[in-house]
Amino acid sequence: MRRLIIWGLVAAGLVAVLGAGAWLYGQTRPLSHDFQPQLVRLRAPVDAETLAQRLYQRKLIRNPRLLALWLRWRGKHLIAAGEYEFSPNQSLFEIADILIHERFTRNWVTIPEGWTMARIAERLHERGVANKDEFLALCHQPHRFKDIGLPLPEGLHLEGYLFAGTYRLPPGTGAEPAIRAMLKATYQRIYLPYKEAMRQRGLTLHELLTIASMIEKEVLHDDERPRVASVIYNRLKRKMPLQIDATVLYGLGYWKRRVLCKDLRHPSPYNTYLHRGLPPGPIASPGLASVRAALYPENTDYLFYVAQADGYHRFSRTYEEHLQAIREIRGTRAR
Repeated sequence: MRRLIIWGLVAAGLVAVLGAGAWLYGQTRPLSHDFQPQLVRLRAPVDAETLAQRLYQRKLIRNPRLLALWLRWRGKHLIAAGEYEFSPNQSLFEIADILIHERFTRNWVTIPEGWTMARIAERLHERGVANKDEFLALCHQPHRFKDIGLPLPEGLHLEGYLFAGTYRLPPGTGAEPAIRAMLKATYQRIYLPYKEAMRQRGLTLHELLTIASMIEKEVLHDDERPRVASVIYNRLKRKMPLQIDATVLYGLGYWKRRVLCKDLRHPSPYNTYLHRGLPPGPIASPGLASVRAALYPENTDYLFYVAQADGYHRFSRTYEEHLQAIREIRGTRAR
């Protein structure tokens, strides 16, 4: 009888162990068999529980509590700031190993809104993604990318068409794949969603990106973008020169804080003080807020604006009001 009891306890123990093992396997196995890399960026250190919840919400792990317990058991109470790459085809222990050993990724590159293709080329060169000269040379050959489906400019370049965003571009990716990734993002994030809105406003993609890029370079605060867009459209309607400093600087080929009177006489096709209408093309990669502002401007009768010290602008309907605003802003700065 005693032997039967012992064997019964052993069997129950084995069942419990097997059950626990099956449960642990189920909780730690990958969520998917597909390689779908995601960037997780930590701008500051976070505790194990907070990060585990974040990975759970991103559908990268099954059990956030188990990951937090494992990290703490391995002595990782705080997760270091940095950029990590995970995929749902990784197990919980594989993800934990990346965090424990702080294996930061260099596979992701962020292109900020308002960057020119020259600055983008520098960033990719710095990260070892592509040679900057090759990248810029390809940017001047839009016909190479017609298969993407975007109406690309002929006889110009891809300025403004390279979507500002975060991309998975490991070192050695090459110039052409990088450009294709950015153009596909423009196709998916701007051209397809706003195609009907462009048609209703009577804009081509090139005109939309041109207007949006000027807004991007001129405006700091998102809530002002539709108002600046209204100024651009009002001046175009009255056939007034746009007189946008950012286009002058683009024509000069370098950026600086102040535009001088001599700069306004620079003979560039992008000088909107000398030439009426839109410049030949975009002057930077606009963000979605600027694209939406170009499509849905405020309904105003403003024709002028001038920047204040806080980055906001003072808007005016007449030139006299504009001069008065300039005097008041200069007086405030002097005080």
